[in-house]
Amino acid sequence: MAELLVEQIRPGLNVRGIFALKSKKLLPYREVPGHFLAVTLVDRTGEVEGRLWEGAEEAGARLKVGDIVAVEAQAVAYNGVVQLRIDSIVKENGQIDPARFIPSAEGLEEARVKLQQLIDSLTNTYLKALLSLLFSNPDFYQAFCLAPAAAQYHHALLGGLLVHSVGVAAAADGIARDYPQADRDLLVAGALLHDIGKVYEYRCHGAIEQTDEGRLLGHIVSGALLLDRYVARVPDFPEDLRLKLLHMIISHHGRYEWQSPKRPKFLEAALLHQLDLLDAQADMFSRAAAGREDKGSPWTGWVKGLNRCVYCR
Repeated sequence: MAELLVEQIRPGLNVRGIFALKSKKLLPYREVPGHFLAVTLVDRTGEVEGRLWEGAEEAGARLKVGDIVAVEAQAVAYNGVVQLRIDSIVKENGQIDPARFIPSAEGLEEARVKLQQLIDSLTNTYLKALLSLLFSNPDFYQAFCLAPAAAQYHHALLGGLLVHSVGVAAAADGIARDYPQADRDLLVAGALLHDIGKVYEYRCHGAIEQTDEGRLLGHIVSGALLLDRYVARVPDFPEDLRLKLLHMIISHHGRYEWQSPKRPKFLEAALLHQLDLLDAQADMFSRAAAGREDKGSPWTGWVKGLNRCVYCR
């Protein structure tokens, strides 16, 4: 049997594949004693339900949600959808490529080029030195370019953080022409830096998950701490500029109810908040429309992150 992705599975096929275990539930048989194991398996192309009928209690005890599992099964049709009748499901302990399970953002190479162009365009020598120092760290740069921007709502993709940050910074560059009273370099630098803490907030394995640091501190606090460490390495970095950058990170969510420790208190911080929200919502509206189940309908179903249905025509 060749290894199959979820999108390739059809009723009647023998299936062998590596999947992430999204959910599991031990359920009782209706008419006889014992239990079966109901699972949801995912990869970057979608998800599929599966049922293990024999050895369910043992498998349910040794597997946990989030595990990467090797599965052998028969694909059958059940209530009009494909389902796996599982013969074997075991934890996979080999080297795992997150890209097998989590989709990647489009335009990553273009975003890398744009990132460098934006850094090179800075005329403030302190800001340029700071960003050059941070993004020249190979470990941070690699993590920044691979990290998602969120776990589910916007840019929840490998490379989503890079694409989102560059998108906000490019918009900042553009809007600075219409608001000449804004400090263009500060706005662009703040846009590139505003979500740097997400490098430490998420880990990618079979799914996008929060780290302990993400749960305990969150990306706003982690980002401010990281920024301050790098500011300290730039000789004679102005204190007022340090405070402005830190404020832009901690205020970019804009509202206390959105877990922002401070509301924006100067023009560039206020613009950053609006541009961050704009880029996130543009992605959420676009993905909701593209991912709707009924392509013939002009409406999506309820979109949790937007708290509304989206009109697509």
